[in-house]
Formats: sequence, C-alpha cells, structure tokens
Amino acid sequence: MTPDDIYDEMVGVFRAHNARARRRFLPGLLVSFIKLIQSVRPANTTFADLADFYCTFPRQTNVTNGGLANTLIIARGVGQTLSIRPFYEEFQSWVRSGNKRLDYPKSPAHATQAWQDYVPWLNVLVTMEDPALAELEQRVRAFVLNELPIHVRDTSTIKKEPPRFYLFLDQYDFRTAAGPTGAAYQGTVFAYLRADAAHLQVQVAKVRVGGKREGRVGDVDARDGEALVLAAEVKQYVVQTSDVSDFEELSQDVAREGALGLIVALDFGVGARAAIEAMGLQPVSKQDLVDRVRLWDALKQRIAVQALLFYVSQVEQNTQLSTQISSFFLQIEKQFQSAQDPDTTIVP
Repeated sequence: MTPDDIYDEMVGVFRAHNARARRRFLPGLLVSFIKLIQSVRPANTTFADLADFYCTFPRQTNVTNGGLANTLIIARGVGQTLSIRPFYEEFQSWVRSGNKRLDYPKSPAHATQAWQDYVPWLNVLVTMEDPALAELEQRVRAFVLNELPIHVRDTSTIKKEPPRFYLFLDQYDFRTAAGPTGAAYQGTVFAYLRADAAHLQVQVAKVRVGGKREGRVGDVDARDGEALVLAAEVKQYVVQTSDVSDFEELSQDVAREGALGLIVALDFGVGARAAIEAMGLQPVSKQDLVDRVRLWDALKQRIAVQALLFYVSQVEQNTQLSTQISSFFLQIEKQFQSAQDPDTTIVP
C-alpha cells in the first residue's frame, strides 16, 4: 500500500453511495494518525512498520482507570501517554468551526474507535518521512474543503434593526415628557406588557382615569380571559417609603384575585423596595425594564414600539406627546439608516 492508495481508499469510503459503507470521519482519522506520528518521533525518523513503531512507543491497551482503551493510545515516556482523540477533535474543529463545513460529522468517539480498521494505513504512515506526511495531510484537508459545501450566510446585504424600544427606555427623558404627567411612562409600561405578555389581554386607559369604574385593578391590567393575571401601578417618579401606603388597596386586590401586582416607578428610594415587597407586590424600576428589554429580539422590540405609539395616539390622544415620541423614533431611524447602504435589507 502506498500513500496514494491510502488517499484513494479514504476518498472512496468518504464518497461511498452505500450509507453503511460510508465513513465521512475518515479524513479526520487519517490526519490524526499523521499528527500522532509527527508529535512523538524525532524529525525525519522513520520506522520499518507499526510493530517497529510500537517498540519505541508502546501501544497502551488500558486507560488510566484500568478500563480497556477503545482508541489508539501510545506511551511516549515514563508516565506519559498520547491519544489520537485530541488530534481528531482539533481537525473536526478546523473543518466545522474554522472552515464552516457543517456537514462534516461530529463523532470523535465513534471515529477514533474505528482506528483498528485502518492499521494498514499506520503500517505505511510510520515509514514515510515528514515532507511526505505533510503533503498527504494537505491533500486530505484540501479534499474535505473541496468536497463539502461551505455554510456561510451572506450578510453583506442584511443589517439588523436597531433595538428601538430599548433605546427609548434608555434614552427618553420621562421627566420632561410632553403631555399629561405620567402619560409617557404609563404608555411605556403598557407597551412593555403588551410585547412581553402577548398571551394575555392587556388593558389600559388615559392617566388619571379611575380604573375602578372601568373594572381595572391597576393602571395597566393583563388578563387571561376574565381572570386577572397581572396588575401594574405606574408611577413616573421615584417612589419613597412614604408613598408605599398608597399601594395597600392594590395589594389587597391582587391578593384576592391571586394575581401578580407590580409597582413600576422610575426608581425607588431607600427602603421602598423592601416595604413594597413586604406588601406582596413587586417593585420594578425603569432600569429593571431597560435590563430586560436589552435582551429582546428586534421583532419583540418592534411590537412594543407599535403598542406605545397606539397608546399615545389612540388611548391618550395627546398630540404633543404623540409628536414627541414619534420624533424620537424617527431620529433613531435616521441615525441607523445613515450608517447603512441604501440598498440593504433590514431584517429582525
């Protein structure tokens, strides 16, 4: 058997039409043999055959815990062993991760256990000098890259959407928002829940419209049919401990309904969070919302933006607030588009 015979056999088995005969891991196994030999023998040292190789580097039939070795392991010195497994895993990573040939199998254990079927290869490889081994390795690598399709997505014409709702939460100044005090933040909380709890029916009204007469428990309610699942009280300011008593009725209502009660504020003063939690409610700050929305995908962000625009234009119906918020999002789009090629396609 010659190096050409080894290469041709590897190619034939790799391309075999019969699935039972096909072994697509063979390129990695062959390279693993080559790397093992190159790693342990002095440069350009050859051996008469595999038995001669084993005289210098004895095969280890047991692993460290005493079990039988199912792969090729050799001794390379006192207390030192070397297996073909790391070389195979390195080749597999080179093919799949480094060169995006994802059709190459992920089967290091299965591949390296098959080594004894290819002892004739080893008998030839140990007789070859380093230049010949290197040439054979390069032929194998070139074959795999040429044989398997590359899996690379062309992103030259695709750009991500900006995280619109995240940018709004993070940058919009609620303290100087146009329109009725609290409207911008109430609309934001409604939009957040509308996108985050799409399985629920979310109810909201204008700020300073009593929820009781409309059947709502909080400023924003989310229901599963008739059942209240979540009620949020929205405060566009920093809640202090002196404000906590105002939430007693909400605490009782959600407890009676078996629902989750939220106090969503711009922030909380010292001790306010603990006091709210002691009432059985959950405090949520603007920064808490920012941290959650930061992880949303573009589609979910887009749903929240549309819900916010719906609130300010159709629920609150305040022209100043609607214009200000629409202008904010328009500015985001302009900044984003200025960095894009006009022919690009925007996808989530």
